[in-house]
Amino acid sequence: MDETIARFDAAIARRCIADEQEAVVQLLDTIPGVGRAMAELPVAEVGIDMRRFPTSAHLAAWAGVAPGKSESGGRQRSGKTRKGNTWRKTALVQAAHGAARLRGTALAARYRRIAGRRGAKRAIMAVAHRLLVMVYHVIARREP
Repeated sequence: MDETIARFDAAIARRCIADEQEAVVQLLDTIPGVGRAMAELPVAEVGIDMRRFPTSAHLAAWAGVAPGKSESGGRQRSGKTRKGNTWRKTALVQAAHGAARLRGTALAARYRRIAGRRGAKRAIMAVAHRLLVMVYHVIARREP
């Protein structure tokens, strides 16, 4: 199993080195809670051309981590997030868990602030959404 994982990691590294994708992966690796594997995921799924998503909200909605909105009669009700790709959402949530555990970061503070009011699961989805927004801006601007 370890040999298979090493072989796939080498194949991914070869494809990333081919062009400027490696530079983008290294920039994404600077985000707190995002490791090398998580940094490779948006580059593999979305690519490095962000013109297909006009804003970060479009990317978050496509990924299924945008906050839901339910309103009736002028009253806000609890909204569900969209159904997105299970693997993509799982990776974002895992990265959000890692970011929420880091001390002294804005993502950890956001998690604690929301978890106290709304609960841990909603807070993790909020941190995953914020992570994806950060990923969008890092890829679009090519700066940490």
